[in-house]
Amino acid sequence: MELLLLSKELTQQYCRKILMPEGATELLVEIANKLNKDHKLLDIYMDFYKNTIESGHWTTVWEPLTIDPYVEETFGNEASLFYLHAALQRLPLAEQKYAEWGLSEELFVETLRDIGVWVQNAYNLVGYYAIRNFSWIWRHLEARMFRIGGMQFLAAKFSGVVKGFYNAKEERFLLLCGEGMELRANGDMQGVCKKEKTTDGFVTEYTETEEFYIGHPITPIGKGLQEQVKLNRDEWEKVLDKDDTLLEIHIPRDTAFNMESIKDTYLKAKEFFATYFPEVKYKGMVCHTWLFTPQLREMLPPTSNILKFQEQFYLYPTAGSVRFLWNFVFNELTEVKDAKADTSLRKQVLQYVEEDKEIFDMNGIFLDLCGEFGNVSYEK
Repeated sequence: MELLLLSKELTQQYCRKILMPEGATELLVEIANKLNKDHKLLDIYMDFYKNTIESGHWTTVWEPLTIDPYVEETFGNEASLFYLHAALQRLPLAEQKYAEWGLSEELFVETLRDIGVWVQNAYNLVGYYAIRNFSWIWRHLEARMFRIGGMQFLAAKFSGVVKGFYNAKEERFLLLCGEGMELRANGDMQGVCKKEKTTDGFVTEYTETEEFYIGHPITPIGKGLQEQVKLNRDEWEKVLDKDDTLLEIHIPRDTAFNMESIKDTYLKAKEFFATYFPEVKYKGMVCHTWLFTPQLREMLPPTSNILKFQEQFYLYPTAGSVRFLWNFVFNELTEVKDAKADTSLRKQVLQYVEEDKEIFDMNGIFLDLCGEFGNVSYEK
């Protein structure tokens, strides 16, 4: 394996290409310099690269970095940048893939600059450069995710935790719970807000016969119902199942969030995949976001772009918590006692938290067969 970024010059070149903050670039160049002089550091680096990155292991887990004591002793607060430098060794490989696929350098920069955004965000939070979400960045560096307009898109296999069905005659879409989901009596997932399981809940069952699909239906706002339904196979087609391909979407912090721009972005994404990856036969989009916090329907006006976006997705039970929303509405280091109610949304979130009301994020699905994104309703 050839690690090009052990060259100080190439480290600087690639960091500047992806718009890494200048202060972080200087630190990453210094890391390259120390790697060339300290065999112990280089051994730790090579072992991490081989076993975590080159092996593909980092694409399979979501876990915090384990920082070697010697690395921490050498780099102090900036120790995570040592591991970021190892990850950035994938930049030349990603650049090569972009070139082979005929993708522009502009797209390469627009997608990869997100890493520097997170490094700068860490600096804004804690006062030093760091990568606080290392498990996130493989998507950029393995050329699996692309930023198109204001959203990031990644073709991924669906987990199959729920099943999707469509009745063409009635133009109706319905999700059923998969087998073994543990739900509360009110239809929420057990464990939301990290609370103990309730004693009045139920475990979902799912069965297919020659005539019917039988399972627990889910309301569009993500509530699983205790009473099962039978969907006649002559009337209902199963349109979403385990391992079907969806576009997993993410919305960067710097996105101008309004429905018209998001609708336009999805159209551009559809054109992008049709042009460069026609073999990817995706059925729609899936997203896990704080924007799908159902309690936002009580906090925001009906005209809110967040609610308009949420309503385009069919939500399903998820063991979320207030933390996802909190990190975006405030930030991950702000404690409740220090939070300022200086916007309407912040005021309402604080009120919910102080009154011990539940707030939790969810997953949601949009399928193209349901209609044009931005104009879909599941309320039939």
